[in-house]
Amino acid sequence: MARPAAAELLYGDALGELIGALDRAVLSERLLRGALRLAGARSGEVELLAERGHAQLAARSGRPGSEPALVLALRDGKTPLGELRIFGQVTRSAPRLRQLRRLARAGSIALVSAAAHEAALRRADLDPLTGLANHGRFWAALDREAARAARYDRALSVVMLDLDGFKRWNDQRGHLAGDAALVRAARAIAERSRSSDIAARYGGDEFALVLPEATHLGGCVVAEKIRAALEADGALGEGLTISAGVASAPADGRSAAELIRVADARLYSAKAGGGNRVVAEG
Repeated sequence: MARPAAAELLYGDALGELIGALDRAVLSERLLRGALRLAGARSGEVELLAERGHAQLAARSGRPGSEPALVLALRDGKTPLGELRIFGQVTRSAPRLRQLRRLARAGSIALVSAAAHEAALRRADLDPLTGLANHGRFWAALDREAARAARYDRALSVVMLDLDGFKRWNDQRGHLAGDAALVRAARAIAERSRSSDIAARYGGDEFALVLPEATHLGGCVVAEKIRAALEADGALGEGLTISAGVASAPADGRSAAELIRVADARLYSAKAGGGNRVVAEG
């Protein structure tokens, strides 16, 4: 039977590894590693509950069997966060089991803190009015995807969008109506893009899309769907439409700056041509 001092030492080491970690995946791996040392086991896994209660495997070690020897609930009060499961032979001395339960509680507290930290980071990347990515996050994503497209010879398209006559429309109807129109436009853009795309509020009444793996034709199709949807359902109100410019790698450039320059020029060409249109050439 293990001495209490040995269990305390193992627990202290495991707890120390949790301190300072603010990523749930890293925390899950450290929590599992410490729990396996305490249990004297080689196999285990941490499963966390995601949004809408879907379970996701966050960490795994060894080859877990079909039935765990020990299951420790991860909870925030009465709210389940997931489970820590240990397989195979487990040291079941009272001190070890007690410390395993303490470690699971400490891990739960750390996971809640990490989730709050991740949520704060996400909010910092979002435009507060529309909920789309902000200017900084957009450029970071475009830089990353442009480098990836160049390295692996993948398709990439960028769409710049701007509401037609928004300043005049906003002046006539007031800023509250203007904000509502921006939110409706943002929703239409987000709903007609893929989960892998980055939809952003570029600034003012201008929006932008990064479309990884999208050909030039694919970028044009997305832009046209957005334009047509806003025109057809009158979501923005009478007299307010949207124009777009599309650029794609590598034909229009390989760097983020080149793609934005071309897409922006085409956007202004669309507006100069009367608005409510998509320009993808010239």
